[in-house]
Order: sequence, then C-alpha cells, then structure tokens
Amino acid sequence: MDNYLLALGWWNLIGSVTMLGFLNESFGKNMLNKWTKIFKKEFTLDHWSRFWLLWAISLNIFFALINIFSVKWGYAEVKIFLVYSDIIAYLGFMILSIWGLKNGKCDTGIYSVFFIFSIWITWGILVII
Repeated sequence: MDNYLLALGWWNLIGSVTMLGFLNESFGKNMLNKWTKIFKKEFTLDHWSRFWLLWAISLNIFFALINIFSVKWGYAEVKIFLVYSDIIAYLGFMILSIWGLKNGKCDTGIYSVFFIFSIWITWGILVII
C-alpha cells in the first residue's frame, strides 16, 4: 500500500509541475495538441482557463502530498481511505475521457490515458484486496 501511495503521489506531483508549464500557452498547445494529441480543440489560455488550470494544479499538489505524507503518518485507516479515493478519482477521469471521446473533444492521444488510468485503478484494487 505504501508503494502505491508514494508512486501515485509522486506521479501527481510531477504531473502538477508539468501542468505549471501550461501557463505558457505555447507549451500548452505543443503538449496537448501537437505532441500528445489529447485534444482536438486548440489549447488557449484565457482568464477562465488560467483560473481552472491554477485550481487543478493546486488540488493535484494537495492530493499528491496527502498520498505521500500518509505513508509517513502510518494510519492504516487513512491509507485505505486514500486508496479508495484514488480509485474513485481515476474512475471519474476515465468517465470524463470517454465523454470527451464521444463528444469529439478529444483526439487520438486520449487513448493513452485509458492505459495509464487502468494501471492506477488496477494497482489500487490489488492493494485493497
């Protein structure tokens, strides 16, 4: 369980640093539209997208640190709760990705997230059982 929480925590912390790069519109366009081809619609950084991005980065950092520090705290109940929460969150991300595909908002790169999310969900379930 500790390895899962640490791995997922560090994964999300590194992801947050990457997301900070999206505050540069050119980097965001390259990452989301050109290199990974996750979104069909061109990435733009207006007032609301900047607000959403900062909100998402903040939450991601918070949950990353909770996962990482929970190992040090050593409370089994907290760790189990976090693993369940992580599984539910990644299932939610999976549903959002499916929705994006069905509505034509996502491009071919979105398929990579199904692979990544499946790994976190499967590992989390294996940790619980």
